[in-house]
Amino acid sequence: MPELSALQMTIGFLLLLTPVVFFHELGHYWAARRAGVVVEVFSIGFGPEIFGWTAKSTDTRWRFAAIPLGGYVRMRGDDNAASAPRAGADAIKGSFAAASLGWRILIVAAGPIANFILGILLFALVYMTFGKIEIPAEIGEVMPDTPAAIAGLQEGDIVTEIEGVSIRNFADMRGLVAESPGRALAFVVSRDDMLIDLTVTPEPRYFEELDLNIGFLGVRSTTNITHQRLLPGSAVVAGTSDAFYNGVMILRGLARLGKGQMQAAEVQGPIGIAKISGSALQQGIVPFILLTALISINLGLINLLPVPALDGGHLAFFFYEAVAGKPLPLAAQAVLMRFGMSLLLTLMVVVMFFDLSRLIG
Repeated sequence: MPELSALQMTIGFLLLLTPVVFFHELGHYWAARRAGVVVEVFSIGFGPEIFGWTAKSTDTRWRFAAIPLGGYVRMRGDDNAASAPRAGADAIKGSFAAASLGWRILIVAAGPIANFILGILLFALVYMTFGKIEIPAEIGEVMPDTPAAIAGLQEGDIVTEIEGVSIRNFADMRGLVAESPGRALAFVVSRDDMLIDLTVTPEPRYFEELDLNIGFLGVRSTTNITHQRLLPGSAVVAGTSDAFYNGVMILRGLARLGKGQMQAAEVQGPIGIAKISGSALQQGIVPFILLTALISINLGLINLLPVPALDGGHLAFFFYEAVAGKPLPLAAQAVLMRFGMSLLLTLMVVVMFFDLSRLIG
């Protein structure tokens, strides 16, 4: 594949991130409008405004900003882009703080929900227009002297479960094996109508292009491959299944990160995402749409983490309010918000360091 130019990476990054961020903020905006909360600013990006306009019907300032690494909606009574309430905001008509607890929870949750919906719709769009390729999780061939052969996998085995995760197709199996180089995995396979437990340890194989060790099993898929366009209902069901499964895989990735099992090359910052999105765009519209769906689901799930300044942090404040019967004091919220922002900025610096290291290396 030809080397990506900076322009291709920039175009891919903007084409991928802009609709994902827009849909996320649109979820917040839609729920706020339903609750009667005034949205003062709807921003794609942070920092100085490049261009924008003010809607006469709502007095909302729609803007595109200089730093395209996210976005926000600022509602009446908010002190900043992180939606920290200013003192006395609960007494201001049309403010976020004046809305009922139920509406505030819905407004905050609507952003991640919108990302999940976008992911499902993009999956469904591909399956309706280009079709869905399905490769069953059946072993078509076991190569000799490989981890699969040593563990006792046989041709015709159908892999049903790995490490407690249900396996729907060959791609699911390949993904779990790839992320587990050198780690023993508990397989459940169906053989002659019987379920058999096997322990398989994928062999680590280094890929210089990715700077990554990937688990190698030593099997080939069956040739029983289907490819068909799905009707809208079936496409949405399949898209929902894929969105849910990818959500599970993202949570597994976070768990591996917490255990120190994730490799540095698996952590991608803005530059890494730009390279991946530019490469996907170079490969064609279908890989790019599928990548956008994955990023949208990823963004929705990450935003639900209970970290102050993320949507999950706000939801944690609201659940405290529901249990305690009163909101967390504004001073405590401000301290936690500053801590959350510091944590996110530190994380951004770390992933940017990894990105630049890979780029220079």
